[in-house]
Amino acid sequence: MEKRYIDIKEVSEYTSLSSKKLYDWASQGKFPSIKCGSRVLFDKKDIDTYMESLKRISDSGKARAKKIIGDAFYETV
Repeated sequence: MEKRYIDIKEVSEYTSLSSKKLYDWASQGKFPSIKCGSRVLFDKKDIDTYMESLKRISDSGKARAKKIIGDAFYETV
């Protein structure tokens, strides 16, 4: 059975984010965490949901560039 709640080291490996960044985000309430006495635990479901919310959609970058640069650029490409 796979663990649902994992510690900071496992989250760091899972997300490729540094432990320090994760601790900072967790203490600021930017990253979902569970405080259990002196330990900080993370729910893998919450991590997946949070990381999904950070995904960039490539077409939105094109739309934004089009707003800034204008249609003329895309007509020549």
